[in-house]
Amino acid sequence: MYTTRNILLISLIILFAATINWLIDQQEPADNGLSIGRNDPDLYMLNAKITQFATNGGRQHEIIASRLTHFPLTDMTALISPEVKLFAHNATNPWKITADNGRLLPESQLRDESLELWDNVSAEKADLRGEFIKIKTASLTVYPGQDFAETDQMVTIDGVGGRTSAAGMQAYLNEGRFVFVSDEANKVVTTLLPAKAP
Repeated sequence: MYTTRNILLISLIILFAATINWLIDQQEPADNGLSIGRNDPDLYMLNAKITQFATNGGRQHEIIASRLTHFPLTDMTALISPEVKLFAHNATNPWKITADNGRLLPESQLRDESLELWDNVSAEKADLRGEFIKIKTASLTVYPGQDFAETDQMVTIDGVGGRTSAAGMQAYLNEGRFVFVSDEANKVVTTLLPAKAP
């Protein structure tokens, strides 16, 4: 026979179970919201090398890094010790760009694929005749598909003919054309070296 005490005890157990079930249901959406907002890496590579080919089958650019880490939420790839080679139309004489750190941002509706580099950035190109160009700056944004680079940081460019320093730069690398920027504190300064005797 069920007594009032037994009925009350069973009712409390059922109420307790229902309350626990309700609390679990309320916590699940919060947990799902947290997991959606997280940007944990989904891929990493050590001593990575990525090669992008042009439509004609030749190499367009290569990206080498001691460590590569991809973050899916932002679709951004972080690079440690990146080295970039831009081949353009000359596979034997590419631009070589190095830095301590970088990140690769994919193409989107608002921008082309870009590579942001910072800390000890150096870009150089040399040929067998001894001609060279060397760019040094604190940070540089490279658009590999366009062979274009720019910076709003102090930049120094050395070449056989001399040195140019400026407050910023846009570089059309394939054409060898540079647009320099000055500001109130830093003007564009070019120092020419004497020509070598024939």
